[in-house]
Amino acid sequence: MEIYFKRDDKDEEFYRKYLADRLPEHIIDAHIHINLKEHVKEVTDETIRKDWALQCGYVLPIETAQKYGRILYPEQHVDFLALPFPLKEADMKANNEYVSQGFIAKNGHALMSVRPEWSPEYVEKVFVEGGFSGFKPYVSFAKNAVEEDIRIFDYMPHSHLEIADRLHTAVLIHLPRSERLADDDNIRDIQTIVGMYPNIKLVLAHMGRCFNLCYFEEGIRKLGDTVKNLYFDTTAVINPQVYKAAFQILKPEQIIFGTDQPILLWHGKREWTERTYINLCREDFLWNQHQYPDKEDEYTLFLYEQLKAILDAIDEIGGSMTIKEQVFSKNAIRVYNLNRYAQDGD
Repeated sequence: MEIYFKRDDKDEEFYRKYLADRLPEHIIDAHIHINLKEHVKEVTDETIRKDWALQCGYVLPIETAQKYGRILYPEQHVDFLALPFPLKEADMKANNEYVSQGFIAKNGHALMSVRPEWSPEYVEKVFVEGGFSGFKPYVSFAKNAVEEDIRIFDYMPHSHLEIADRLHTAVLIHLPRSERLADDDNIRDIQTIVGMYPNIKLVLAHMGRCFNLCYFEEGIRKLGDTVKNLYFDTTAVINPQVYKAAFQILKPEQIIFGTDQPILLWHGKREWTERTYINLCREDFLWNQHQYPDKEDEYTLFLYEQLKAILDAIDEIGGSMTIKEQVFSKNAIRVYNLNRYAQDGD
C-alpha cells in the first residue's frame, strides 16, 4: 500500500475547502478491509489482472489502516469497523482470527466473514468467542461461478441467517447479479430475509451496489415498504445523484458511512453513463487508460470526492451536524452494536 498512497498539497487544499469544517469530530469507517499478506498469498496474478479493484490493493494491516486514518482525517478522530478481505482464495479463518485477536481484543470492532460451507456450530462458536459485531458473507464464496445465477442464499445460507437472527446481530450483504438492487431475484431474497429473520439488521453494502442512480431508484421502487427495514452503507459510492436521492428517500438513520479501503486510496473521479461508470485515475494501474492526462494533476483523493458528495447531499436537505454525526458514526454504533463507542457517549 505504501507504494502509491500519498496525500499531497492539493489534497490538503481540497480537505480545507470542502471537508475540514463540515465533518463531525468522530468518524467511523464502517467498511474497511483489514488483513495481512499471508491471508491472501493464494490469490493469483491472473485473478488480480481481471479485477480492477484488486489491482488497487488487497492487503491492509491494522497499523497501516490506523496510520492512513490519521493522514486522511487530520482534524477528526477516526475509528474502523474492520472486515476481512473476502476473496475466494483467501484464508478466511486466519483473517477472521487476525481481526479478532489483533483488533477486537484491543478494543476495536469487526465483522466475521463466513463461507457458506462452514457448519452452523463452527460459525456461532467463532462469532461469539471472537466478539464480532456482525456477519459479512460474500458473493465469491458461492459455489455457483456464474454471477447472474447466484442468489443471496448461495453464500449466506439460512442456517447462518438463523444464527444472526437468534443473536440479534447485523448482516452486511454485497448483492450479486448485474442489476444489483434492481434485480428481481435480489428483491425477493431481501424481502424473504426481512420477513423470516426480523431480528437481523440487514445492511446493503455499496448502497445496494448502486453506483448509478437507475439501480437505486428502480430497486427502491421494487422494495416497497421493505426499504424501511434496511440499512445502506456508502462504500465506494461517489455519485452525487445517488446520494441526493438517498437522502430524499431514506431516513438519515438508515445510511452508514464506509469507504472500502484499501481499494480506493488513489486520486481520481468517476464518469457515469446511465447504467455504468468509468474510473478516472492518476496512478498507473493496469486498468487505467488515462482518459484525461492533462487533468490528472487536479484530481484529489477518491475518498475525498466521496466525502464531499455525501456532505453536499446532506446540506441540500438542510441537514444539520446532528445528521452528519448519525451518518458518520452513530448509525454504525447503533446498527452494529459498537458498545465501546456507545459507552463513550456517542
